[in-house]
Amino acid sequence: MTLFIVGLLVFLISIFTLLTFIGLWTYKDAEVKSTQPPGAWALAAVFIPNAIGFIAYLLIGRTKKDVDPPGTYKKALIASLVVFILSIPLFIIGTVSFATGDFGGGATMNNGVWSVRSTSYRNNVWTETVRSGRGTSRRTHTLNTEQLHHFHVESTNEEGSLFLFLEQGDIVVEIFLSPDYFGPVNLHEHGLEPGRIRMTLQYDRVRNSRTTISWQVP
Repeated sequence: MTLFIVGLLVFLISIFTLLTFIGLWTYKDAEVKSTQPPGAWALAAVFIPNAIGFIAYLLIGRTKKDVDPPGTYKKALIASLVVFILSIPLFIIGTVSFATGDFGGGATMNNGVWSVRSTSYRNNVWTETVRSGRGTSRRTHTLNTEQLHHFHVESTNEEGSLFLFLEQGDIVVEIFLSPDYFGPVNLHEHGLEPGRIRMTLQYDRVRNSRTTISWQVP
């Protein structure tokens, strides 16, 4: 969620800044280079979508060919355009992260070979669906005492092997999930304590696998 918010804010601010300097540059330029009202061209450049107004001004608005442009706000316009372009990947990454539900917890690391795979995390519930493939998927979360008591795993898998590894310090808990697993996992009995726990799903040629790991407190 944080990445999505940051990406969205940076993207919106960059758009606002870019439009502001487009309007200022067009107005100052039109005062010198155009025979039409500069305010009208500035409004057209800002409010006609897809930069059509700005392009129209560059093509037909600058009627005074023998007059040098003032160059006012030129550097600011270029800088705001660069910032806008750089903000696009951040916005895309944040949006994809939000759409897939990979937010609200620790960093996700995935590697392997998958045909179709999806993952989501919401409200202390991590769900992964894999049509077929092999590899690992990992998240790290901080659990309190109550969440340790409500740790629950549901998993189905038609083929291959699937393991869940829970790691905290030197302690490594290995749980075999194939072909089906349903029930609570007593983390205290395995020596795990409240704090950061790394959770790793390890797939080995699985097919039609779906795993839900939750530590919701009713």
